Amino acid sequence: MSTTGPAGRALSPGVPFATSSYEVTWPEVPLPPVAPAGPAAWLLLTDEHPAALGRAVALALALAAAGDEALSLPRDDLDELPGFLAGRAVRGVVFLTGSPYAYHDPEAAQELLLAVRSVVARLGDGVRFHVCTQSGGEPGLVCLRGLVRVLAVERPSLRASLVDFDARSDVDVLARELRSDAPDDEVRWRHDVRHAARLARVPSAVEVPTGPGAYVVTGGLAPAAARWLVDTGATRVVLCGRFPEAPDTLVVPGDVADPGVAERLVAAATADGLPLRGIVHAPVSDWRRGVQGARRLHEATADSPPDWWLLCTSATALFGAPGATTRATADAWLAAFAAWRRSRGLPATTVPLGPPHLPPFPRPYFSTL
Repeated sequence: MSTTGPAGRALSPGVPFATSSYEVTWPEVPLPPVAPAGPAAWLLLTDEHPAALGRAVALALALAAAGDEALSLPRDDLDELPGFLAGRAVRGVVFLTGSPYAYHDPEAAQELLLAVRSVVARLGDGVRFHVCTQSGGEPGLVCLRGLVRVLAVERPSLRASLVDFDARSDVDVLARELRSDAPDDEVRWRHDVRHAARLARVPSAVEVPTGPGAYVVTGGLAPAAARWLVDTGATRVVLCGRFPEAPDTLVVPGDVADPGVAERLVAAATADGLPLRGIVHAPVSDWRRGVQGARRLHEATADSPPDWWLLCTSATALFGAPGATTRATADAWLAAFAAWRRSRGLPATTVPLGPPHLPPFPRPYFSTL
């Protein structure tokens, strides 16, 4: 990590901690040949966003050109989905999303997740489920990868996949992807070139500059993070929630996801002109505090970004776990949000929590929890 902040401020020497981490890589993986087969039927569903409806029409035409049939079912008739599928030989169910900007608000992203989950809940075995996005890196769409990871554990018979394509990839490639029935469950098409997700374990060292200055800490790990920051020279640490105050710490009551709370946190931290050095956002299994809270903090620091920002996540978005859809999608959103900030020149680093990772703070600090 750089030793200068966004405004070019010099930072104190960093406090490094090593972590063994997994990351998703995207090697080029050519599409396997489409096996000869008779005409197939596909059920195309959307959340009825205008762009999604347009893509559904384009995909239906591409499938028809290949000799297949595209079926549709209005969103209001979703309860009829089991009977609809029972009477037809449908090869796959495809859910198409709209334009990225439609899911920029965390509440809109959560509504999309609920819509996709409602489809999954009505699917039986024997039909493959695909989610198709044109995300552009938008966290509200990238977070769907967390759902796919959980479905791989909970509903392996669905063989759920997430296919993301860019604006320069023709819809014909999506039709080819579906008809190939390739085993990959996360695929990206970029400039008509196919990439598939692969997990790689990599050693990494995150260096966090600490020392004099102000820091904001949120989430269930706040006491551990606050003690770590104070012990490494922080002038002021502001926590959010109902934690007891300690030397060199302040507590702002409230929920960071609520309007105005993030602004109060930043104001308390930077009172008397103290520079905001860092933010630790460490929610635990909570979509609202994790996702909406991160968005609120982003907006509250738009005019004076911190020198660094740690977003604590888990391995659930990478490996999945039964019953962990909320955690997996929230963590996937946070990881995508960190990448989204970095693409705009703003600091953000995700730090994994728990097995198979090491904790982000030295182990003794967890005795404060």
